[in-house]
Amino acid sequence: MNKILVLFPLLFLALSSTAQTSDNIVNKTSEYKKLDFSSVFVGEKFYSDNRTEKYNRVEPIGYFGSNYQRVFVHFISVIQDQENPLVYFVYGKTKLKDNISVFQGKIIIKEVIEYKRHEFPEFNRGEINGEYVFFEDTKNNGSGKFQGEFTSSWLINQDNKVEYDGMMLAADGFSNNQFEGVWISYNSGKEYICNWGDYRIPNSGNLDNGAGEFFPSKEYLNRGWQTYIDQYGDPSEVKTKRARELEKANWW
Repeated sequence: MNKILVLFPLLFLALSSTAQTSDNIVNKTSEYKKLDFSSVFVGEKFYSDNRTEKYNRVEPIGYFGSNYQRVFVHFISVIQDQENPLVYFVYGKTKLKDNISVFQGKIIIKEVIEYKRHEFPEFNRGEINGEYVFFEDTKNNGSGKFQGEFTSSWLINQDNKVEYDGMMLAADGFSNNQFEGVWISYNSGKEYICNWGDYRIPNSGNLDNGAGEFFPSKEYLNRGWQTYIDQYGDPSEVKTKRARELEKANWW
């Protein structure tokens, strides 16, 4: 697919860095609360483990409802609240089938965790955990709100700036910005599960049939996932070219 196959030792490192034990984490919420973590959510490029080349950020992958309908989520801006630095104002758009909706809301950091030991000691690395609530425009038919919890990985570089943590990008199972929650209809109050994330989707059940990376199950391809698969086909084929165009389109 789109990432290089890696050997077992690297897989082990990935697992050790994404599943930290309680004796390897320290709460830094008070110390780091004034740092600006917005680049973790909207930064355009990031460094991986080679530390010499920056990679382009990918768009999140996500699903809506129990039938795993594909949903697109794009943050246009994320701005730190100067009065309460653990709160971030978010503006973005979602796309479900052909319906594009604007939303505004907040990301609220509840905890900033730092790893005591990890594979790249030249950086401080860790996670932020918290809650989010995004409100769609009430004037639109079929609108509602998104709410839930998230976990995102960060690092502090040599310039003391916060960046998206992509150090383990080449490893199996890499993920970041994991958003897990529901969408609630304004009209009916009915809830639908809606999860998304970078490279993997949290709590994706039968949808994700991949081992090293996300791979949608064949039974759900007609739920918006066909072009995701087709983009990795023969580059000379029309179907592949078309799929790549659609996957890279700036729909927002």
